[in-house]
Amino acid sequence: MPKLYCSILLILCYFSTFGQINFDQLPRDLQLYPRNATNMAVIPVSGRVVTPGWNKISVQVLREGRVDQHLSQSIDPTTTNTAFQFKPQIKAEPAEYTVKVFLYRQNDSTLLAVRDRIVCGDVYVIYGQSNAAAGGGMDTHYSFNFDDKYLRNAAFSFISSTMYGEMNWYTAKQPYGSVGGIGLTLQRLILEKYGIPTCILNGAEGGAAIGLLTERDPIYHANPNTFYGRLLHRAQWANVVQQVKAIIFKQGEADAGASMTTGGQYSETLTRLFSQFREDFGDARIYVGQINILPDRNEEAAAIREVQRQVRYNFKNIESVATIGTPLGEDGVHYSAEANQQLALEQFRLIARDFYGSKDTVQIGSPDIKKVFYNTQKDSITLVFDGQMQMVWKNDTAFYSFSDGSLIVRRELKDYFFLDGLAGQITGGAAKGNRIIISLKQPAAAKKLRYMPTYFSDNLPTYYYGQTLRNTRGMRAFSFDNFPIADAIPAVTTLVARPVSGNQIQLNWNAPATATTQILERADGNHTSFKRIKTLNHYTETYTDTLANSIDTYFYRIRTFSAVSESDYSNVVSARALVLGLKPTGSSVRLYPIPLLAGQNLHIEADEGELTDVVIRDMMGRVVKSWSGSKRNGIAIPVDNVATGLYVADLQMADGQVVHQKIVIH
Repeated sequence: MPKLYCSILLILCYFSTFGQINFDQLPRDLQLYPRNATNMAVIPVSGRVVTPGWNKISVQVLREGRVDQHLSQSIDPTTTNTAFQFKPQIKAEPAEYTVKVFLYRQNDSTLLAVRDRIVCGDVYVIYGQSNAAAGGGMDTHYSFNFDDKYLRNAAFSFISSTMYGEMNWYTAKQPYGSVGGIGLTLQRLILEKYGIPTCILNGAEGGAAIGLLTERDPIYHANPNTFYGRLLHRAQWANVVQQVKAIIFKQGEADAGASMTTGGQYSETLTRLFSQFREDFGDARIYVGQINILPDRNEEAAAIREVQRQVRYNFKNIESVATIGTPLGEDGVHYSAEANQQLALEQFRLIARDFYGSKDTVQIGSPDIKKVFYNTQKDSITLVFDGQMQMVWKNDTAFYSFSDGSLIVRRELKDYFFLDGLAGQITGGAAKGNRIIISLKQPAAAKKLRYMPTYFSDNLPTYYYGQTLRNTRGMRAFSFDNFPIADAIPAVTTLVARPVSGNQIQLNWNAPATATTQILERADGNHTSFKRIKTLNHYTETYTDTLANSIDTYFYRIRTFSAVSESDYSNVVSARALVLGLKPTGSSVRLYPIPLLAGQNLHIEADEGELTDVVIRDMMGRVVKSWSGSKRNGIAIPVDNVATGLYVADLQMADGQVVHQKIVIH
């Protein structure tokens, strides 16, 4: 019923009469048509010729003032109410098109309708409250130095919930800069980088709590008497509602400020809003901004930010974006024009990746916490962020007096981590890849970690302006609240390696019960350059490594992981493959018993020739037993205190030959 009612309303608004013609479909001045998969859009022109005497109707399409297309349809001049339909196509590019409709009586033409400045491109929606409206600095940053020729907005002529017929297409800066600084900057960046015109519908309402933004007429969803309905009405009037690329949602200041909204209430209402988006706007991608640190003393603010951080894990086709650390204005809530442009650039990189095939994808998102765990001694905590992140820890920010250069205040990052809600337990931190390791004053037993205070203000500013965790591209990490701190997984200490063939080494160990994944690493010859060779499941406790080069000595270690924790590396072991095919080259020598039990004597007898030296080496080349003496045909060497395994005996003969034989000790 709501969709039917809306369709009837739009048709009535769209229907136009020009005396000789009743139009069903005709573009409006400044209209943007959403592009399709071929980077084109159809401009439908249809209706009926209601008076007789005309023999032809035509549509002329001009691109930047030059004729681009000319379509025509013959008409029987004796009839009335003749239907016509044209479907010219225009390209998504920095170009404006004009559509002209002519009627012909023989060779004489009459111009019936002209529609100017039509473009083809993409549509985005912005929704939320004042930081989404982003109205600061419009005169100074977007007036004379901002060209919006190919950029569009569709809005009420006067912002009123009852003016159904006063919708119009505008260039993006009109009316009243309602697209906002973030929207205008996004439009400029998309046009400059990809040559695509855009329309942005900004439905943000200053000071609106999540409940007000979610209110929707159950019968007529596009009822302009609600904030949500007003936005939906604009999208339906513009005929773009199912072609919206993405919805950028920035809200939460009203609920995290002096409001009594709890994290649970916010989560429930946000879920309902996103369900409405899916119902009315289809599967448009949604970007959710996690709000900054506010000065209002509301203990629920951190919980609301946590809902915003986690939203992408709970809904399809949604991504969160952190705004923490973006410079706030004097009121501690709103952003300056420069800050809005920074936020727009960061949002643009995500949009460029998701919709325009940008290859700039590394570290463009906000670093998000994945797991937090103690070390074995519980005197440090490791924070693991997204795998692609390269994190940065900067200890502090100092602020000095302009007048005499004296220190006003120093903000230290370590002071904004809270163990079970308590600050002052961190001595410092360091970054290593996608990890931050924070050191504790003493071993701790806390179960939860919070990064960033619930709220902040002091006698200097009304907003937090200290250090934040960032990646190397400057993207600030999400704040997080009550994140579980796991214990370390015990490291494997039982790893052993033994050769089993001429090109295989078998590894065995006892896997920790709390591990879910195990990563086995190997170093070839140099035990400082380990590389991953196998990822194993949690119950695997043996692996046979097949080697490309059976001569080198190989070193092995293993590390275990779970969804919430990790272990240190295991003990390092080494081995070399079995040396096979070692045969006497001249003299015949027998070694027995083979295999040899530990503690037995190894007997060596030469049928021809005499022995002068015997050296027994392990698979790493280390000497474990040796004998040297006068020439003999046979000797017996005790092998006590020798570990089980494979060994090689080098037998020096009196005639200068060296005979190699393998020995297996059990």
